[in-house]
Formats: sequence, structure tokens, C-alpha cells
Amino acid sequence: MRPFALAGLLAAACAMTPTARLHEDAESLAAAETAFAAHSVREDMRAAFLANFGNDGVMAREGWVLAKPYLEPRPAPPVVLDWHPAHVEVAGSGEMGLSTGPWKLTPDMKPVPPSAYGQFCSVWRRDADGAWKVVVDLGISNPQPTFWRGALDIFDTPASAPPRAGGVDAAERAFAQLARGAGALAAYARYGAARLRFYREGFDPIVGRDAALASPAMAEAAWVVERAESSRSGDFAYARGRVVAPSNPATTLGYFLRVWRAEEGALRIVLDVVQPAS
Repeated sequence: MRPFALAGLLAAACAMTPTARLHEDAESLAAAETAFAAHSVREDMRAAFLANFGNDGVMAREGWVLAKPYLEPRPAPPVVLDWHPAHVEVAGSGEMGLSTGPWKLTPDMKPVPPSAYGQFCSVWRRDADGAWKVVVDLGISNPQPTFWRGALDIFDTPASAPPRAGGVDAAERAFAQLARGAGALAAYARYGAARLRFYREGFDPIVGRDAALASPAMAEAAWVVERAESSRSGDFAYARGRVVAPSNPATTLGYFLRVWRAEEGALRIVLDVVQPAS
């Protein structure tokens, strides 16, 4: 490449606004999610998962399991699993992001039984080659094909201020402590973002903190964090683990994924999903 051409590209990259960079990164994540789903429909879900999960990517199957070692010895299930992203957002540093949207599962049988519907939630990370790979995948089922026909929503608002010290580990501890003392409603009211996406099995997905607080899906719980990870920019993070009975932490009720985003100098929950234990 000629030096002046390289200089022009660098100048153009530097001239991009933070919003434009976030939007571009989020679009690339949406494209990766869309290609992942197309692979599932074209071949099968097993092949698609093996191709798109990172080596450390996990899903919940009677506990959190590494997806690739779990799937490799198993045959592809006789189903057609299709989905598409309805909402995506990425860290300011561009290497980690969230994709969520509707899924539809149709058994590969004759006559074809009714499809099942739900919502998936996936955290992605760029690998050393720049390709997006899934690191966490969790979801719920719901009665209707909610969001199936909706347009893609890209959240591309940069963090207005960097998160204060402590990070996601401190945020999770404070959230759990408030839930133990004052209840889940108080904890989500304090730490949920106004745009909180709240997903619970059997309920239509809820968008908005006020709607989540008013929903019968809101219930008391306790959480055991098994892994938390932050983006390089610190404005995006997730925690995953087990949901347990408040009175008996040895009893696993389900598995959770909680995504945090920096808003006005503090981390706030932008997505909270629980998949029940089988």
C-alpha cells in the first residue's frame, strides 16, 4: 500500500466519532450472529455451534459446560433452529459485545409439530484474528414469537463517563448484598438500567426497568457468580453463574447471565436472564 493511502486510512479511522465506531463494531457483531444462524439452518445447529463458539465458550446443560467438548461427541439433534439478533451492543474498546433476539425451533418430523419460541442471549468476544466468537450463551422459551418481525436495535451510545473503581465484581457483590437485605425489587430498582432487558422462562421478554419491576416474573433469588469478565475499556462486563434458593444455596434453581454497562459513571444491568435448571 502507498504511504499516502495508509495515512489517509489512519486519518479516516481517527476521525470517526465514538458513536460511529460503536455502531460499526455493533454492525459487525450483528453480521456474525446472522451468519451463525444461517449456518444452523443451512447445515445443523451442532455444526454451527462448533464453528462459532470460542474454545472457552460455555452454555448451560445441567451446569455450565464448555460447548465444544460437550457437542463434539454428540449427533446433531433432529431439529431446525433459527434465530436472528434483535438487539446488539458492544464495548467501547470493540472486542466484547452482547447479542440477543428471538429463536424458533421446529422439530424435523412429519407431520411437522408446532414450533417452539424463545429468546437467546449471547456474549461475544473477538479472537486474536479479529473474528467474533461466542463466550456465553443462555436463553429462555416464551409462548409467542416475540421480536421475530422487529427491526434490529443497535445501541451505539458511548459511556458518558468511565465506571468508578471496583468493576463488575464489586457491582455484583453490592447487587447481591442489597437483594439479601432489601429484596430483589430494591436491588433491580437500584442497579438496573432504565433500558433493562429482563428475561424469565415462560414470560414474554421484558424491556424497561419499570416494566420489569412491575412484572410477576420478578422473584426473590440469590446468585452464585462463577465467572465475571470485563472489556478492556471497562464500560461493558458480564457475570454468569447459578441461581440458588435464598434459604438454601446448595439448591440450584437455574443459571443466570447478567450484562452490565457503564452509565453516568457506574455499572448498570442492561440484561438479566435466567434459564431454569432442568
